[in-house]
Amino acid sequence: MARIRSIKPEFWSSEQVMECSPMARLMFIGLWNFCDDAGNHVASAKTIKAEIFPGDDIPSSDVQGLLDELSSNGLIVFYTNDSKELLHVTGWKKHQKIDKPTYRHPPFSLDARRALDEPSPPEWSGVEGNGEEGKDLSSLRSDSSDADGVDLLGDGPGQGEKPDLKTRKADRIRQIAEDAQAEFNAILAKPHGLLSKCTVLNKPRLKAVENSLPTVRQLCLRLFGSERVTRQFWKLYFETAADDEFYSGRVKGGPGHENYEPDFELLMREKTIAKLADRALSEVTA
Repeated sequence: MARIRSIKPEFWSSEQVMECSPMARLMFIGLWNFCDDAGNHVASAKTIKAEIFPGDDIPSSDVQGLLDELSSNGLIVFYTNDSKELLHVTGWKKHQKIDKPTYRHPPFSLDARRALDEPSPPEWSGVEGNGEEGKDLSSLRSDSSDADGVDLLGDGPGQGEKPDLKTRKADRIRQIAEDAQAEFNAILAKPHGLLSKCTVLNKPRLKAVENSLPTVRQLCLRLFGSERVTRQFWKLYFETAADDEFYSGRVKGGPGHENYEPDFELLMREKTIAKLADRALSEVTA
């Protein structure tokens, strides 16, 4: 059953909220109505779409993208309980005062999040993660969420000397980008491969990596059972690209693009990542 919830004025000026798109902000507020009194809800895009956007022609895939956006900005965290995927609104207790709380979903705890450093399999296995309890959050989810329960809804960083959310997020994106850069240069760039090296991680390239993360996280969850983006993923991905005639640089582009050579930013596009992953996983499961 939906609940009446309160919105504080400082919500609108929260840095985390302002980092989100208008649709993500709207869905975030909608989630409050349907979370139980502990701030928990099933992490089902189809269910959330039916609850918050019942009269709108919005595909579940878009709703999942909005959930990932909220997670990347530290406004929700994902956890599991008995293989059931759930989400928790961070800072819930501080912003929602419940007189007689009732609970519908298993409680959120740090132990219920997916492990951050589980080992990766050696190849594109095509086997989906099993969602076992104890596995944890994605790269940005884990690094954007405050593990100690500090308020993340706009009242400041709280006590302690932790770096602010935006700094942690930027540091994590750079780490992921550096892993991708290293594997790209080791596998596809000269002298090992045929492409030009990625020598500088400038703002456009960092942004390209950040924009790729929704697709990359889905693949990591499928391959490794955890959404954490590791260097192992980039190794597998660029090895797959090395098997492709065009993306490896062995064959040039079509008519009018004969001199076009793939580069780091092209290989960071979600469309390219999805295309190569579809091909690799189809070959494994065929």
